[in-house]
Amino acid sequence: MNLQLPDWLPRSNTVNLLAGAFLLSALYAAAQRRTLAAITAYRFNSLALGGIALTVAFATGAHHIALAALLVIAVKGVTIPSLLRTAGMLVCGALVVIAFSQTRALFGSGVSILASCLPVSVATTLVGMFLMVSRKQALMQVVGLVILENAIFLAAVSLTYGMPLVVEMGVLLDLLVGVALLGLFVSRIEQTHGSGDTTKLSDLKG
Repeated sequence: MNLQLPDWLPRSNTVNLLAGAFLLSALYAAAQRRTLAAITAYRFNSLALGGIALTVAFATGAHHIALAALLVIAVKGVTIPSLLRTAGMLVCGALVVIAFSQTRALFGSGVSILASCLPVSVATTLVGMFLMVSRKQALMQVVGLVILENAIFLAAVSLTYGMPLVVEMGVLLDLLVGVALLGLFVSRIEQTHGSGDTTKLSDLKG
């Protein structure tokens, strides 16, 4: 006996599989603690949604659904996850724009050899502070701190054409000692907790 399957059945199976992938990707995203893994899950969730819409469009001949599916894949499956992955860079870019605009508004553009260094130092200060606040790894926070110190030094050079040599040597010595102590602190965190993630220090609360 030869049974002929309906024409829509293979497409229905495709939709069911994609719907399952859609749900599983959402559950996977909910279970993740790492940002990049959650963003990847969102990407698959959006691609599954676009696949469902495309399958429905081919089954029904609805061209507007196909167009919507392509937009979903392009925007939600590609563009938004890429932006989410670079959200930190977008924030830093915004901080740079704010630093340049506000510094020029307060101090003017100037024509000296160091005219561009002051807004650069302010922007770098904000980027260093962003690193210290946004990163969980202790070593990355130390990197943010030393970048911040470099920015402050550049601001001093920009405003006063440098500090006396004795002051500069004292600042550099203090920085060297501070970084050495922070390095020891980071290594102790890694030895104690097996990771440099500072959020694990909350375990020390009484």
